[in-house]
Amino acid sequence: MSVSRTGALQESYKYYTISIDGFDGRLLRGQVYHSSLDHGLQFRSLSEMAFILEGMFERLHYPMKSVDQRNFHKKYMPGKSRDISDSQDVEEKKTEGSLGEFRLHVKYRFHATWQGDIKNLKDGKIFPFLSFLELMEYFNRTLGGDGGEAPFGLGKKMCEVIVRNYEDFAMSGDVSHPAVDKRMDFCNEFDLREEIGYMLNPLPVGAEEEKLIVPRTVTVSAGNFGPATFVVRILFRRNATWQGTICWKEKRCQVSFRSFLEMLLLMQDAALCSEAWDEEPEGTAAVLA
Repeated sequence: MSVSRTGALQESYKYYTISIDGFDGRLLRGQVYHSSLDHGLQFRSLSEMAFILEGMFERLHYPMKSVDQRNFHKKYMPGKSRDISDSQDVEEKKTEGSLGEFRLHVKYRFHATWQGDIKNLKDGKIFPFLSFLELMEYFNRTLGGDGGEAPFGLGKKMCEVIVRNYEDFAMSGDVSHPAVDKRMDFCNEFDLREEIGYMLNPLPVGAEEEKLIVPRTVTVSAGNFGPATFVVRILFRRNATWQGTICWKEKRCQVSFRSFLEMLLLMQDAALCSEAWDEEPEGTAAVLA
């Protein structure tokens, strides 16, 4: 892959054009274009777009990462990650997205997430973001996604997430809480973020918080690539994102994550390297009852 081409945009290697073709069920679909590529790279979910861009950042050495991406296994196993230099899913000619076209500039990768700005090429408006979470919220608002973060939640950082399907980097399943009878379905990363976020939000003033169950964990059971069960603890909300721990129960290993993006990539990494995992990681492992 050559990175020596020049474009009309000064320092064009710093910019990516995101062409959005679909947002049905809030599954983000489109292409990523860059001046170093002869074709667009297709993505079929928000997670796949993140994987593609992270790979491009590494190949171009911009923006440089401030911390290494964490993974469950002491020795990294790439699994089934996309080969960007030899992609089979390509668009030979650049096309304008039917839902929108954006110019993305990720300037920094501090705190295991992204900082930069994104420009809507249709109206020229620029939105600065401090994290991948804020970029997600921008896409949701701009593309007309339903839902949104509730003003008040359950007041406890505890929910159970069961992932029933995993395909094309997209997870779907349901989210529940012991204090609520109904299980909430999710079909994409936007739903997952909102349902977990609902558990994090404070209760209204005067609410009887003590009646809610206290444990602060998120359990994710993934079926068709495992089974794999993750236990997640959301401990902080700093730097416009989340921090906590995630434990892959079957592999008896635990990792701290520093952002929602890193938590999402860890779950995706578990799915991608599940078949390649040939031994349990050495070192400290978290054993859960």
